[in-house]
Amino acid sequence: MHIIRLCRSKSIQKAYILGKTAIIVDDSKLSRMHVRAMVLRNKPDWSVVEAANGDELFKTLQDTPVDVAIIDYNMPGDNGVETAAKLRAGHPNVHIAIITANAQDAVVSGIRALGAAFMPKPLEEEQVARFLNSTALPLRRPSQAVPE
Repeated sequence: MHIIRLCRSKSIQKAYILGKTAIIVDDSKLSRMHVRAMVLRNKPDWSVVEAANGDELFKTLQDTPVDVAIIDYNMPGDNGVETAAKLRAGHPNVHIAIITANAQDAVVSGIRALGAAFMPKPLEEEQVARFLNSTALPLRRPSQAVPE
């Protein structure tokens, strides 16, 4: 969570907690707008930023810390799982969801192995709301390989 100090006197300091910041990563502007609208309908006190691909995501993170990332699987350059893996490595406390129409076992298990949520397309508002609400809970941790 982000805290902003509104009053800075010697005797009293007031701090107000703002909502979280989410980033939506998708090469489709229309899809980003659709997901943004769902996020803001469910969490109107949150801030939402956007990126068209993984490179833009990491450029945005240089100036804007985020708490939640919603990433499309199919994008030019790194796919959503590759982007999420890099995000998880550099920002382990970000809650991540990956959106995809590709529900093959290998894709879903790759998403889960990162400790990310899987959200199938077409995206339903109830799914988004559940994911957003889950960000108040402890973060999912990437699965660990079990030694044989």
